[in-house]
Amino acid sequence: MTRGPLELKEKRQRFAFDERWQVAKYDEESPCKALQRLLPGSKAIDFCGRTPDAVFLIEVKDFRTYHAENRERLDASTAVLAREVAQKVRDSIAGIVGAARTSNDKFWAHIGRGCASPAVDLFIVLWMEVDSYGQTAQQMKPGLNAHLQKLKEHLRWTGAHVLLLNEHVWADDLPGLQVRTVERPQT
Repeated sequence: MTRGPLELKEKRQRFAFDERWQVAKYDEESPCKALQRLLPGSKAIDFCGRTPDAVFLIEVKDFRTYHAENRERLDASTAVLAREVAQKVRDSIAGIVGAARTSNDKFWAHIGRGCASPAVDLFIVLWMEVDSYGQTAQQMKPGLNAHLQKLKEHLRWTGAHVLLLNEHVWADDLPGLQVRTVERPQT
């Protein structure tokens, strides 16, 4: 866990968190690794964060390449992506709550309480980049909304606020967070 300002990279995205945030790259943290060691096949979200007002679980997907391989995941009607994210959230919450119960780390205790308490705002965020094919943000919204609705259905059990964000649509919905694409390395 690190307090902002902080920049973290995930795939081709650079996430810049300001001083309001405390953030961990969950899939690289000891609670995640412990769970995956004990329960092989456990999934993990990319980031957990907290601000003074809320707890955030953030999963990052970049579908701007490998379209053929991701066709089913990009088709919102299949709900493949929503199930995948919901499984990552489920396993991550289990690992986070376990860390809150077994470690003395205040960060994990706060995140664990936030996942469990209806008094704490919990946000589950899918940061999903897709090719715009020249579309405006307004033209992209219907396709992204279809994914958001499936995601909300699969995460209803959490009682969390569910968001789908990307650089072009709803990019500024999380105060204190800026996300930008890092250019692909030239080969």
